[in-house]
Amino acid sequence: MVATDYSESASSPVQYGVSLANHFGSLLSLVSAVDEPYSAAAGALVDMKDHIREEAMETMGKVKQDISSRLSNGATIDTHTVDGDPGPTITRVAKAKNYDLLVTGTKGSDAAREMFTGSVANSVIKNSKIPVLVVPDKVGFQEFRRVLVAVDEKQLAGAHVLQPLKAILKAYNAELIVYHGDEDGDGMGYDPKLPEYLEGINHRFEIRSGKDDNIATGIKQAVKLHDADLLVMIYHDRGFFGRLFNESTVSKVVFNSTVPLLVLQDA
Repeated sequence: MVATDYSESASSPVQYGVSLANHFGSLLSLVSAVDEPYSAAAGALVDMKDHIREEAMETMGKVKQDISSRLSNGATIDTHTVDGDPGPTITRVAKAKNYDLLVTGTKGSDAAREMFTGSVANSVIKNSKIPVLVVPDKVGFQEFRRVLVAVDEKQLAGAHVLQPLKAILKAYNAELIVYHGDEDGDGMGYDPKLPEYLEGINHRFEIRSGKDDNIATGIKQAVKLHDADLLVMIYHDRGFFGRLFNESTVSKVVFNSTVPLLVLQDA
């Protein structure tokens, strides 16, 4: 599912959605949330909302036609326009429709702009029951060749947490780098079952010494050093990453990232 306002069929989030759909032969759903515009007059409010919805529906036909010609491997496309505040509405639709992945940008789309602004970003990531792929503004599309997953000191709920990542790695035949900011310098600290969970995946570990306040910087540097095409983080309420999101500092990673960010749910 790609959250979009249908303004640009060639936007990076849509391109990533098309690429993923083609690799997996899956359904690609473009979903636009029509928020209620402010107006002092009830009649004007209804008229404005209807106009926005009609405009979205008119545009979606053109976008759907353009994207359909780019689909392959049995991939299909559908489009939806839903009413409501973009953040919770998009999250609710993703859960109700049982999508496997939610893709959005940080700017450019009304829905994406609202979803990933301040506390709303934290709410979406924490409340989403499915992985979220965030494509930062001005990040151009490129196939996944090398993926960096940043892990903290907490154990995962199980191997299933990494299944979406493993599926992407296999589909794109990509290399995986497991990055860990080692706070106490003992060369350990990550889930000892990670090698087992990643069995059969082309991967290697990179352990760097570092403190809480510069782990975000370390992640950014590791992405650049290894020329990664995708950054992966695992959200849970415990440990560094839990604090990173809970303290409303998601922008340190999301808005400053030079590559898309895939957030997996540890549940």
